[in-house]
Amino acid sequence: MPIKTFAILLVLMLCSACTSQVTRLKPVSTEDGEVYLYAQPLPQEATGLRFRLKQVVAVKGDGTEVPLSVTLADVRPGTSDRQRLLAHGFLPPGSYQGFYFQAEQAFLAGEKGENELTIDEKREMQVFPFTVKRRQAELFSLSFKVGESLRRVPGFIPVFVLGALPKPLTNLTGYVTNYASGNITVFDKRSGDALEVIATGRAPRTVVFDKEQLRAYVVASADDAVEVIDIRSGRPVNTIRLNNGDQPSDALLTPDGTTLVVVNQGTNSVSFIDPNSNFESTRVKVGNSPASIILDPQGKRAYVFNTLSSNFSVLDVNARVVLATVSTESVPVRGDFNRQGDKLYVFHQWSPTLLVYDTASFAVLKRIYTGLGVSAVKVDRATDRLYVAKKDSAIIEVYDPFSLIPIDFLEAGGWASYMLIDADENNLLLVLPERNALQSINLISKRNRFLMDTGSAPYWSAIMGAR
Repeated sequence: MPIKTFAILLVLMLCSACTSQVTRLKPVSTEDGEVYLYAQPLPQEATGLRFRLKQVVAVKGDGTEVPLSVTLADVRPGTSDRQRLLAHGFLPPGSYQGFYFQAEQAFLAGEKGENELTIDEKREMQVFPFTVKRRQAELFSLSFKVGESLRRVPGFIPVFVLGALPKPLTNLTGYVTNYASGNITVFDKRSGDALEVIATGRAPRTVVFDKEQLRAYVVASADDAVEVIDIRSGRPVNTIRLNNGDQPSDALLTPDGTTLVVVNQGTNSVSFIDPNSNFESTRVKVGNSPASIILDPQGKRAYVFNTLSSNFSVLDVNARVVLATVSTESVPVRGDFNRQGDKLYVFHQWSPTLLVYDTASFAVLKRIYTGLGVSAVKVDRATDRLYVAKKDSAIIEVYDPFSLIPIDFLEAGGWASYMLIDADENNLLLVLPERNALQSINLISKRNRFLMDTGSAPYWSAIMGAR
């Protein structure tokens, strides 16, 4: 077998293996709704108390019990000093009375050490009437009550007060797409609190905000569709259907909001869609297995990165034609521009080199050795500093825009698959897929602002006020 053919087959096999790790998607046609229970930080009086949850059960109006998946079994100071996803699950539509929370162990620190508490095996339903709707998700807040939990006879029962959280202010709204669980976590970008969950189509990837119309466009890859969500209500209002097998992977919205450009990885094409009529006016062919797309700062050219062709396609957005096809190194993943838009930084899956292109001539200006495994790149448009994340590393390297050598680093809570910058708060937001979390780090103090639990396999984030 020729070496080149073997290399291509190896890439295909490895890419397939990587994909299989994150494609445990929600069921294809479930009619159930979803419930997410987020516990607020433990109160100060809970210091010295820890317990392990045995089960969380939702109780229907007719008494039927539906168990949830417990995601935070060990509740204790240190792990519960921030908002945490305690449990979640699919529930049949209908009316519900409330929840059972049952512990299997509990301990309380005393003067002579830690004392194990007696567990009351008799369950007590905590009344919280709610309704589950077909194919919709609900997020409820839990506030732990220390006194009520410890004063039970004959033993400890975890007691929570349940409630709903308010929607974030529009200018503070952030979304995280959860690829495997098929939904979006809506959060407050300032506090880092998860406030809402929106059910979407399967395998949601990119989400794009239309700040004028207050709409979000969500690429549902496994459903060959783009869902349209009203940001104010948090509800889907439309679905843009693509062709069977398109497997859309990324999208962007032109600055005037008149054109939605969608990359179709399954059919090696790009769709130009009118977001008002949902009509696809033009479709152009690009390279093999296009994975991502970015728009230059002038809003005139789009760059599509074709992973298995090892090149990128340059599109004229207004004319809707391919202007050029530019060679890269092996398996280009994504790129980003400097603030002037005259330099394009491209990273690759199978190359240790990040390439810097001149956007006028498409010539390679510089090769930056980063090592293998770059997973995300973000250019700060305010400073032109380059932030580089690597798979299996919690270190974000910071590159000087002039010398293009590392000058600093940030410590994250895990490896980041996507990064964006909040212009209002000057924070770097990182999607951490293996931790099912979103992290915010201040770029000046380099301190962690928040770490938020998401759904399963978070993929992308979008916020109001990004730069």
